[in-house]
Amino acid sequence: MKAFRFWTVIGAVACLTAPVVFGQRMFGGVRDFGSGQMAKIFGKNEAFTATADMTIVDKSRTEPLQMETAYAVLKGNVRTEMDMTTMKGVNMPPEAVAQMKQMGMDRTISIYRGDKKLMYLVYPGLKGYCEIDPAKASPTDKTGQKEPKVEITPIGKETVDGHPCVKNKITITTDDGNQHEIIAWKASDMNDFPIKTEIQSGGATITTHFRDIKMTAPDASLFDPPSDFKAYGSLQEMMMANIQRMMPPQGNGNN
Repeated sequence: MKAFRFWTVIGAVACLTAPVVFGQRMFGGVRDFGSGQMAKIFGKNEAFTATADMTIVDKSRTEPLQMETAYAVLKGNVRTEMDMTTMKGVNMPPEAVAQMKQMGMDRTISIYRGDKKLMYLVYPGLKGYCEIDPAKASPTDKTGQKEPKVEITPIGKETVDGHPCVKNKITITTDDGNQHEIIAWKASDMNDFPIKTEIQSGGATITTHFRDIKMTAPDASLFDPPSDFKAYGSLQEMMMANIQRMMPPQGNGNN
């Protein structure tokens, strides 16, 4: 039974990690998405912190998935942090939540380094992290790919949270012709900050609503994994190392 519970939690973590990574890469999700394109989306706001309320509506789910994420952005680098156990719309039994905390996998920090074209997935509870290269995650035969082209088209004006906004359609086109569209409500009185965004992905609608926005530069150290954390080759390797650490010694009679 203990082994079964371990793998149940691991499966839940794997499922929950996907939207976190997607949320982290929502603005930098296209491979080789640089700081220049980030600037076009965030306007003149190169440095800020905020809380983002993200909602994912998928026809395959009976209720929307909701999560609160802490954002920090500094010149094209993006950091998000969230507590997975507070997510709504996830039918996890209380014992699974408790075990996730015990395993140290409840808090997740995801860092996108636009300057290095790399991502870090950090688990403070495990004092560990892994590095993800988006280029290797999405291999291609092409070499010397250009950064995506970003086009912004105003499609209306609306008020969001009392802020006058221009509603824009942002089209991101990669050099292989693939396109991604983001609808962004940019606040005219906040240097065109995208206070609300909406994107379609794989049949799901992801809406992000920013609040508690502070236009101050976060510390640059937030965009590096802690130096005292252990580096793992992959997320799977980090999970397996934690499972082995928590598993009772063989031969003690616990099955």
